[in-house]
Amino acid sequence: MPYIEVEPGVNMHYEDRGTGSPIVFIHGWGGGAEVWDYQVLDLAPSYRCITVDLRGHGDSDKPWGTYTYDLFVRDIDALITGLKLKDVTLVGWSMGGHIALKYGHEHPGNLARVVITGSGPRFWEAEDAPYGTPAADVPASIDAIRIARTETVAGLYGNNFHRTDLTATKDWFVQIGLRVPAFVGVTSFQALIDTDLRAALPEIAVPVHIFSGRHDLIWDPRWSEDAHRLIPGSTLTFFENSGHVAFVENRVEWNATLVDLLEGRAPQESVGAAPAVDAA
Repeated sequence: MPYIEVEPGVNMHYEDRGTGSPIVFIHGWGGGAEVWDYQVLDLAPSYRCITVDLRGHGDSDKPWGTYTYDLFVRDIDALITGLKLKDVTLVGWSMGGHIALKYGHEHPGNLARVVITGSGPRFWEAEDAPYGTPAADVPASIDAIRIARTETVAGLYGNNFHRTDLTATKDWFVQIGLRVPAFVGVTSFQALIDTDLRAALPEIAVPVHIFSGRHDLIWDPRWSEDAHRLIPGSTLTFFENSGHVAFVENRVEWNATLVDLLEGRAPQESVGAAPAVDAA
């Protein structure tokens, strides 16, 4: 099981599979490297797929402390530079996409592109952006993680999915989330709440591609639209039969769209509509 020492005495777990152009995958809040299992299965025959457990998650070390975006960005940079990766496609889901945008702004040198899915520049509503998690709900969300972590994780992952035929997958995601200690969950969620990247987006110097589940109940798709508006030259693709986990619910279309980007083809604006139901 490979690890990289991201600071003295702190090791981050990663898996490195396949050969070719490198793709580094960052999971979301309360997640782990395993969430990208289908991407590794489908893409590693042609690309080098590197999945990470962020510090405090999965099989990475979980030292006591406050988990901030600056910390996560430093750890990702330690991985990319430590493995001597170049022309990286950095893929982030949810909080991982938020972190990927920050990384792309601060460390563009080793990147070919950034891809975010179910993410955006900000998580909750703002005075000039009345969408996302309502401001009045934010303190209660933080308290819920602190007081009832297990129930909160189970409820959150239940809302990740738009499709109704993936109950076992929901349960699997919950089990991944329960590996994250409560102190990591609370402080990293606070970091998510505290981070608004809108001012930085026009300065990002690498191509950014935005994937969004049309029915996302966790990270409002209007934040994806804001990111597209603010990032020059960005693209936006909606996955029509997905909620927050388009890379699972519209797996085939999601992976194909990522391959289009890797191969220099322009992505479509909308893919993966649910099959029509015959009323007869």
